[in-house]
Amino acid sequence: MTNHPPIVDTFLRLVQIDSPTGHEQQLAETLCQMLRDLGAEVRTDAAGNVIATLDGEGDPILLSAHMDTVEPGRGVKPRIADGVITSDGTTILGSDCKSGIAVILDVLRRLKAAGDRHRPLDIVLSVSEEGGLVGAKRLDVSAVRAKVGLVLDSGGPIGTLVRQAPCQDSLAVTIHGKAAHAGTDPEKGINAIVVAAEAIAQMPLGRIDAETTANIGKISGGIATNIVPDRVEIAGEARSLKSEKLAAQTSRMVKAFETAAAKHGARADIQVTRSYEAYFLPDDHPWIRHLVALCKRVGVEPILMSSGGGSDANVYNAKGIQCVVTSTGMSNVHTTAEQIAVADLLAAADLVYAVVTAV
Repeated sequence: MTNHPPIVDTFLRLVQIDSPTGHEQQLAETLCQMLRDLGAEVRTDAAGNVIATLDGEGDPILLSAHMDTVEPGRGVKPRIADGVITSDGTTILGSDCKSGIAVILDVLRRLKAAGDRHRPLDIVLSVSEEGGLVGAKRLDVSAVRAKVGLVLDSGGPIGTLVRQAPCQDSLAVTIHGKAAHAGTDPEKGINAIVVAAEAIAQMPLGRIDAETTANIGKISGGIATNIVPDRVEIAGEARSLKSEKLAAQTSRMVKAFETAAAKHGARADIQVTRSYEAYFLPDDHPWIRHLVALCKRVGVEPILMSSGGGSDANVYNAKGIQCVVTSTGMSNVHTTAEQIAVADLLAAADLVYAVVTAV
């Protein structure tokens, strides 16, 4: 894997540095040095985020991507065939989101080589995005000058601009029943698994409407088949592009657990946490209009879309930095079939370069 464009060599180097969620330190140290070599001022914060700045002309822009990857993401062995980069099939590739980091580094490399005029840049490479947007949530935005930005963390055609994403509630539920011998005294017990099952069967899940989804994703409980289980833990979520719809869906899920518990004489301890807020930038928003115009200028068709997933952009928008998520061309992410085309990496870098040099 030699004689490739610089962005490809950078990407190949990055994906071979293990950085599963919570273990990003080695990658962070490497990136700090790479950013310094490209002329940026660099530091890390208490969360472990890498924060870099580069002076320029005009209003600053935030460029962001996350350093962590999902599992299986250790020992990645990248392969290139017919212009497409994959892993060897035993791990993910890590284009989510090391392709975004590679694009940012390539833009800085080109700026240093060409000496082109450019906007001031704030760069945030976050930790633990896959673990709940932890790095972005812990970021002190008083250290960020930019009020607009790009988060390079999406698939789809180059020119995809995710200008809307949902809010999410996370549910952690513990059902407390009563233990008993399942063979001799089952009537003396209260089966927590039965209570949970009835509750889940009564609540709407999956695709609720065009803007709302809900899921029960984890259930854990019971000790043995001959014991009526007295405890079961359930984890779920609900998302919606509209906060009022999210509130209604979360309420239905909570009520289902409460009703089933009351019916059987059990107790339901329910904790609802707002994971992140929704954001929406309309067509006439100045940042959207600017990005659409730049896409067209470089021959890329802008695609304005909504997403059902959250990202660091949700957190940045809530903190007052108006961001959209843009594509690097990655696909099949979070699977061992993950891939990215070399042509898409190059095109993504061209687009971001056009954005930062539009002074």
